Amino acid sequence: MIKLKEITWDNFWKIVNLKPGESQKDFLPSNAVFMAQAYVNLKLRHPDTCFAIYYEAEPVGFTKIVYVPKQVEPYQFAEDSYMIDAIMIDCQHQGKGYGKEALVQVLNYIESRPFGEATSIKLLCYDANLIACQIYEKAGFQKTTQFKNEEKKLRFYSKQL
Repeated sequence: MIKLKEITWDNFWKIVNLKPGESQKDFLPSNAVFMAQAYVNLKLRHPDTCFAIYYEAEPVGFTKIVYVPKQVEPYQFAEDSYMIDAIMIDCQHQGKGYGKEALVQVLNYIESRPFGEATSIKLLCYDANLIACQIYEKAGFQKTTQFKNEEKKLRFYSKQL
């Protein structure tokens, strides 16, 4: 069973060292970069949290969740939203259904509205990351016409809360 667990000094380096599959490495920065972004967000008083994704006693992935009030940079969303900024499963643990289970756990966490009320959940996904796109769409996320980059490869997905 997949569980979200706090990142502590006991598991920090294990989480930092988790890596996506070779075909996915261009789709997201390292977990260390995501944790550094969380630090900056917290300093700016933007609620942000990171979790280790565990299967039984073993860390198999990482996720980062941010609360984004409406019209706040860098996203300028029209409504208060939760943003799944990262969700990844280590290359050695992919293909086992852990990503789908982890997404369910992340959505359950967000539905508890830990940082405040919001009307939607957002995430970004590269169109070329077909497996991730399919997982998100099956979970009820819908493609939007909004992109983060000028090359129109990193697309926003949205789901009503």
